[in-house]
Amino acid sequence: MLRAGPSLVLLLLATAPLPAENTTEPLAPVLAVVEQIQTESGMTHATIGFAALAVGTENTAPASGYRPDAAMIPASTMKLVTSATGLQTLGPDFTFKTELQYTGSLSDDGTLEGDIVIKGGGDPTLGASQIADTFSPWKNALSETGIKSVTGQVVGDASIFGTQLRADSWQWNDLGNYYAAGACGLTFHRNLFYASFRTTKSGALAPLIGTDPKLPGVEFINEMRVGPAGSGDQGYVYGSPYANSLYLRGSVPAGSSSYTIKGSLPDPAFFCARAFTKYLNEHDLPVSKDPTTVRLLDIAEKSLPNRTTIFSQESDSLATLLVLTNHQSNNLRAECIHRMTGLKETGKGTTKAASAATKKYWAAKGIDMSGFVMEDGCGLSRANTVTARQLVEMLKHMALSENFAPFYASIPIAGQSGTLRSVGRGTASAGRIQAKSGTLDRIKCYAGYANARSGTRYAFALFINHHDCSESQVRAKIVRVWNALVAL
Repeated sequence: MLRAGPSLVLLLLATAPLPAENTTEPLAPVLAVVEQIQTESGMTHATIGFAALAVGTENTAPASGYRPDAAMIPASTMKLVTSATGLQTLGPDFTFKTELQYTGSLSDDGTLEGDIVIKGGGDPTLGASQIADTFSPWKNALSETGIKSVTGQVVGDASIFGTQLRADSWQWNDLGNYYAAGACGLTFHRNLFYASFRTTKSGALAPLIGTDPKLPGVEFINEMRVGPAGSGDQGYVYGSPYANSLYLRGSVPAGSSSYTIKGSLPDPAFFCARAFTKYLNEHDLPVSKDPTTVRLLDIAEKSLPNRTTIFSQESDSLATLLVLTNHQSNNLRAECIHRMTGLKETGKGTTKAASAATKKYWAAKGIDMSGFVMEDGCGLSRANTVTARQLVEMLKHMALSENFAPFYASIPIAGQSGTLRSVGRGTASAGRIQAKSGTLDRIKCYAGYANARSGTRYAFALFINHHDCSESQVRAKIVRVWNALVAL
């Protein structure tokens, strides 16, 4: 039990205007730890939101908490909301589908008097590794159809998600970087590229060696510097979606001959169409015209005639995709799943539609969604807000759902896997906490499940916003809360 003298009581009252709830409940020892953390160094200006609730039964008791109804920035714990909603609305067996189509007519000599169309289905894994492995079956499908040459062009169709690739509230300094590669209807090669620099002299300009894959038509304005040895990746790519110019700024560490960072493709659909055009021309199926996209055709007020589908491919199941989404906190996958939820529920694959559908779904389950703001599906936006109580109630709902097994399997285990591999290792929490992490500047959050020694499973959400601690210090505080949970 927490013992406090008069001075500490006054400090607690000043820093915790909304006191802990249900302190007579079994969770009281956990709440005492949370209250103590609020008073500690580096937490004076921080806001903590915490809630926990026993799950696995139809118990209707409210969650115990500390500021459980404060609207907090959830960072990547928002992926739990996206994952849960996706599983419940799309189903664990859902797959993304990409189609290869053609327009026009095919002559007896194998000449296609028309275009090849790559119709994207929002698959975040399309061409994720070896590009040739994706294009080879596409080319084979064209050949088997009898197509030997194309008088038109390859067209990338990303219209399923619209033309807005990223959320309005994502920060400008994030947009050009790989972790902010937005959801494109024709996502390809994880919507990223690699940029390599020479890093031989600290303090000097870091010459750009090149990019992989190459991006013809994109101008790179290189302002990257060579930082001190051991300074790590401080390099950033600045540019907006569909931009023809990208700025390279910041620093990359000295100490080796070269260093590579990752950026986001300005136009993934166009890159896919151009890469496939190049592949066909190099593999004896010539394409006469330069590649384009449906977006560019719309701008030019042109449209495609009727299409014939000759090949389709599907992604892995949603249940499988969620494992990497949550274990590696993959923003792109979360965004594509979020958009597809919107498409399924409203007919629109936009972020706005998806977020509205998500809020509606959970409100229909009886959760008070006041204060819930969902600007994206991955948690990169600092405009997102969720209460700890809301997230805990969602987690309880999933624990009673037929889709709990794939949901639970997608969440990292403390001290063992994913983003929690090194968190809580060697403590009582290792192997007993299964949670999604969330990190932004001065934001640290975790939410998931705690398997207590008593045999009870608890859903919990712990949000810490605007702390002044180091990463290691705030994680240590959070692990103390976990240890108290698993000791119940």
